[in-house]
Amino acid sequence: MNKILQSKSAQKNPIAELTREEEAQLNTIIDLLIPSDEHFPPPSSLDLIDEFLHHCSSRVEYSPRMLNLKQLRSVFDQLNAAAGGSFCKASADKQQASLKSLEQLDPALFQELWTLVNHSYYTRMAMYSSTSLPPSATFA
Repeated sequence: MNKILQSKSAQKNPIAELTREEEAQLNTIIDLLIPSDEHFPPPSSLDLIDEFLHHCSSRVEYSPRMLNLKQLRSVFDQLNAAAGGSFCKASADKQQASLKSLEQLDPALFQELWTLVNHSYYTRMAMYSSTSLPPSATFA
């Protein structure tokens, strides 16, 4: 089963590309929404960007998504504004407050973001056993 999941994941082509800043912001969002602990590595260490973008794409046939690339960039803009300019450079408290603000302003959009983050993370985690995590996956 593990090999089947790996081969399916390896076949995915990146749906869209993000700038380095956008990737950093998405990784920060992902790490805030799914905090690491001694049992699970930080999501950003699993290189989830392509997985997330695959599920975010409107080209994924099994489910139309509320969150597409244009809306994701809008989320980035909203979070940057709420954080006073740069979400990634803001304090952890300010980042959390910015996410909370997004959740309150648009609960459905936030839920879709949260769902895609979780789905991407656990889809990727299912591909690995505890001994086959990528070298970038370090535990807290």
